[in-house]
Amino acid sequence: MFGKIIQCVVAGAVAAGGLAAVGSLPANATTIPAVNVAVKAAPATIACPSAACVRLASGLGESVRVAPDGQGGAYVTYQNGDLREVDLASGTSTVVARGLGNLRGIDVHGSRAYVVDFGGSLQRVDLGTGARQVLASGLGALQAVVHDGASGSTYVSGNEGRLVEVRESGAPRVVAERLGLSQGIALDGRGNAYTADMMAGRVLRTELATGATETLASETYEPTSISVGPDGQVYFAVADQVTRLDPATREKVHFANIRGLNTAGFTMDERGDAYATDLGAGGSLWRIPGLGG
Repeated sequence: MFGKIIQCVVAGAVAAGGLAAVGSLPANATTIPAVNVAVKAAPATIACPSAACVRLASGLGESVRVAPDGQGGAYVTYQNGDLREVDLASGTSTVVARGLGNLRGIDVHGSRAYVVDFGGSLQRVDLGTGARQVLASGLGALQAVVHDGASGSTYVSGNEGRLVEVRESGAPRVVAERLGLSQGIALDGRGNAYTADMMAGRVLRTELATGATETLASETYEPTSISVGPDGQVYFAVADQVTRLDPATREKVHFANIRGLNTAGFTMDERGDAYATDLGAGGSLWRIPGLGG
């Protein structure tokens, strides 16, 4: 999809006055072994609406972040403290809870949502009843959250550049600092977290056990959102451009342009389908099937 391999066999010999013509090589001609040359294709253009970009719901207003639940629904947050559920089949939305603060990031696991607000708190919301529990507070202006179902830990980050682990009991643990401002956190299931520093244009990988952090990509203008696809690759957006990053080789490929949406980024589910909120025309939710993986 993103490139093709062209195999070239070049043979030639220097003859008097120039190169010998192919097909009439002299006996002493030198043959250059076959080489594989990788040719990257131009980025794909994904138009919204189209078969590759489907509107799921409209009339959502100015939502902040979105998280699919993998069960036919998605949840969106609002700065006024609302948490809404969107039925992806019908496009209808309902309020799950109100008064949650100046909301930013959200992650959904089973019947629970984990949300963070700009006031510095992490809350867990029961999606069936709307009941909420504050898991941590006083963490500074938060932007991003991800819950690790395997370990039971929740990780948050915000404007102060810290990645913080919150568990059911015990004080929050600062995993790493000086990570910049990231609007998302992605886990790879192998003990690493990925963040995208909007201010410095970096994509970072942090080992959760030790806090050791390395820069995988730099000189990227204001990367927003970050996801790990089912293929193990890291995906992030810069305006309407989507880039795929190989965490092993650190190769970046600008592989897609998303046209027709006024969005700050996207989130990707475990199947590689991307979901994006459009701030224009009253607010809408879109799905881009198979964007990752």
